[in-house]
Amino acid sequence: MTRKTEIQVGITVIVALTILIWGLSWLKDYSMARGRRVWHVEFPQTGGLAASDEVQVNGLRKGEVLSMKLVGDRVRVELNLDDDITVTRDSKVAIRNLGMMGEKIVAVDLKATGAPYRRDDVIPGEYEQGLGEVMAGLGSTVETVSRLATQLESAARMLSKDGMLESTLKSFSSTSEELRLAVSENRAALRAAIGDFAAASRTAKSLTTDREAQLKQTIDRFASAAEKMDQLSGRLDSLRAVIQSVSGKVDRGEGTLGKLVQDDRLYADLNGSVQSLKALIEDIRAHPRKYLKLSVF
Repeated sequence: MTRKTEIQVGITVIVALTILIWGLSWLKDYSMARGRRVWHVEFPQTGGLAASDEVQVNGLRKGEVLSMKLVGDRVRVELNLDDDITVTRDSKVAIRNLGMMGEKIVAVDLKATGAPYRRDDVIPGEYEQGLGEVMAGLGSTVETVSRLATQLESAARMLSKDGMLESTLKSFSSTSEELRLAVSENRAALRAAIGDFAAASRTAKSLTTDREAQLKQTIDRFASAAEKMDQLSGRLDSLRAVIQSVSGKVDRGEGTLGKLVQDDRLYADLNGSVQSLKALIEDIRAHPRKYLKLSVF
């Protein structure tokens, strides 16, 4: 066998192996695609999810992540699931952590209830924080608590240094003891006061239990009286306005009364007329024959 023949045989074998491997891969993808269905899910974020990551349905592996792309401020993920899986509107699709190392999977909590999604529907998904993310969030909280503890320790040290803490504790202890003694000494009086209050409550209850109708009638009367008082107040306001109007006219000299009050000459004439009438009456009394003539037929 010549060298040229060997090269031709090698090339032929390599091409045949390439075609065989490609054919097997195509047949595998074709057989998988025939028994699977693509679902579109949108998540607020993916947190490190990658293509070909596992998709679990109620804990069982039923597919994988095909692709991911950014749509607006959300991430749309294509899931390739077995054809026997039908996602309903009561189901939950979430990106979930698997294990302690933070591996991401897409978990489908499948529910048989609810209307099924169509092929062109976009399913809303959720992102669940993992242990690492939770611990990272707790880091700031732990730091805040640590600073607070340091400040409390510093405050306690300052109070102990000036003796204020010991003095405050002694004052509190003394006050507590005095309060205990006061309660002990007046226990009988407190018990009697509580008993009196209970008796008064029972008396008030007994008085109101059988007189609910009378109390209601009394309240209705009070309401009616209040309404009448409102009406009376309105009328008094109207009367006050009329009096103010009359008073203003009198002050301005309008009307008979205003002229009598404001015109001094009219007062003088009236006073002179009264004096003349008075003099006439006195003259009639003194000389009646002057004014009265009697004749007898």
